[in-house]
Amino acid sequence: MKLLNYFLAISIGLLILSNSAQAQCKRFTEKQCLPNLTPFTNNGQINNATLFEGDSANLVMTFYSLLDYRLMVCSHEVLGTGVHFKVQDNDGNILFNSKEAQKNYWDFRVNSTQDLIVSVNAPENSGNLTDIPASGCVSIILGFKE
Repeated sequence: MKLLNYFLAISIGLLILSNSAQAQCKRFTEKQCLPNLTPFTNNGQINNATLFEGDSANLVMTFYSLLDYRLMVCSHEVLGTGVHFKVQDNDGNILFNSKEAQKNYWDFRVNSTQDLIVSVNAPENSGNLTDIPASGCVSIILGFKE
């Protein structure tokens, strides 16, 4: 019985910590990232992930024809300036690479409605002097204008 209570206490603690991290990530995005989306209007979706050094995340997003878009990736300073993203079509063709463009956003228009794959990569080592890899919030934000 003690083992079950111990397991439940740990599970509840981890759930609370996870919710707290997501709330902090959301606040970071609202204060630090969304203002940089101007003059585009946020589509109402904010996609956040907590990434460790060397991690990556993929997200499939739908883009509708004849709209102008700004796709932006914003990250906590602890991950350094090397967080970058690329956008690919379903055939694997790279449409944009922020590392090559040296900017954290892409302004574009699609001629037909399509799904695109957004891949975000955190740098391998941001100068962390400990053995514990740094982690931070990474937000993928989409804005549009008609």
